[in-house]
Amino acid sequence: MKRNLLLVASVLFGASAMAQFVESNAPAVGDAATLYIVDSLAPNYAAETGASATWDYSATLGYQNETRDIQILDPTSTGNAASYPLSTKAQDIANFLLNYSTDDATGRVSQGFVFTEASLGEVVARFETDQAQLYTYPMDFGTAAIVDDYVGEVDYTFGVPQTAPMTGNLVAEVDGKGTLKLWGNDYTDVLRYKIMDTMHVTITGFGAMTMAREQYEYYDHSISNLPIFVHTRVQFGQTGGTPMSDISFVLSKDAPTEFVSVTKNELEKTAVYPNPATENLSIQLPSSIESANVEISDALGRIVYSAAVDASVKTVDVSNMNKGIYIVKISNGIHSTTKNVVIK
Repeated sequence: MKRNLLLVASVLFGASAMAQFVESNAPAVGDAATLYIVDSLAPNYAAETGASATWDYSATLGYQNETRDIQILDPTSTGNAASYPLSTKAQDIANFLLNYSTDDATGRVSQGFVFTEASLGEVVARFETDQAQLYTYPMDFGTAAIVDDYVGEVDYTFGVPQTAPMTGNLVAEVDGKGTLKLWGNDYTDVLRYKIMDTMHVTITGFGAMTMAREQYEYYDHSISNLPIFVHTRVQFGQTGGTPMSDISFVLSKDAPTEFVSVTKNELEKTAVYPNPATENLSIQLPSSIESANVEISDALGRIVYSAAVDASVKTVDVSNMNKGIYIVKISNGIHSTTKNVVIK
């Protein structure tokens, strides 16, 4: 935990414990909240910072009655408890990202996280060698930003369970305080916590991989010790190449009043097999789709195969392709979907 404090500044005079992050308002095991799903194309307002910021989501679309939970779990009750023996809390964000941590009077430290990736399955990152500093208490707008290195191992499954060493770096800060405008409600005493972290690992059959997260959490401690709004983007792929996964989600305490028009994407049912592949790759459209276009790109974004496919099974000879990760894009002019494939 090689931590450097940048932009050194004192906590603003007169700030109360309710207007900053301290141990007493850290979430506790058992805390939970149900948040509504907001359109993932909503802006993250990265440039809206400062002591009098306004983040206006009042006109953003959502998905009617679609919700996800944020909850603080007892780490011993989770499936990966044995990997995090020092942790006293596990924050589960929407069954998407599970963070393990401890809190004391000086701050919050992370022992790692669990993330599910389409090609690798459950990725278990353990910061055993050098843990990650997430908060230093008290923490407020104007408090020094945290820049921290972390070191450990990653467990994943690629054919068989494997473990690889990893390194990472994060920057965490309260980059603004002010007003969060939602649907019919303005929250005027909000702190925004921003964390950007990057993890590097070399995975057998994949090479050098990078996972990058950009996350904004909005807090009103007079309401809850959990965030009332979350904007997250996680990208995962070969270092320097096209991301294999690029996932965004936005969650809100208040329900949106206008909704995204949802049209079912049948192309998502396209079967691409076997995975990993060595000689041939089969592409089978769902029965409801008559034809589509297929492009196969390598991890650097270069198209190595392109063709039209119909209702029959399309067989692609991949025996001459270099080993590695490829992205299969299937589109029909209305919808599109992508699949990650490994060529061995």
